[in-house]
Amino acid sequence: MKALFERFYRQNIDRIYRYVFFRVGRNKEVAEDLVSEIFLKAYAAFSSFDESVSHSAWIYRIAHNHLANYYRDRKQTVDLDQIVEAVGEIGSETMEQRESETALERALGSLAADDRRLVTMKYLEGYGYEDMASILGKSAGALKVATHRAMKKLKSLCSGLRGN
Repeated sequence: MKALFERFYRQNIDRIYRYVFFRVGRNKEVAEDLVSEIFLKAYAAFSSFDESVSHSAWIYRIAHNHLANYYRDRKQTVDLDQIVEAVGEIGSETMEQRESETALERALGSLAADDRRLVTMKYLEGYGYEDMASILGKSAGALKVATHRAMKKLKSLCSGLRGN
């Protein structure tokens, strides 16, 4: 079981870290602590893992619940603005690039919550459509179409915001 969990850990650590990191305001120390706790919970329950559920969906659910508990215990909410700000700060080196990122931040914040979640899962967290389907309880095909439409909306919003 230990070898299986080690493989599972290596396959999921980066994705789960990114998921947590952006949801705790890019606080590296808090993210590392929470991710450690998440994988400890996963290890404790790994022997009873239901093979009919994808590994990604399973660890994502543990991470989601752990974050919900973390914020509930601190009576805080996840701040989407912090996530958007973090996205905008990544790699900003030129003024033109920063302007594009600012437009992206505003556009992402303007998307409907479901569209924003699809874009975030696919392009920030790196989930594939099959894993997204397991997590969200929808078909991979439907999510692919919905994500494509959300990206079209995002591009349109970015163009409109840059023009202002």
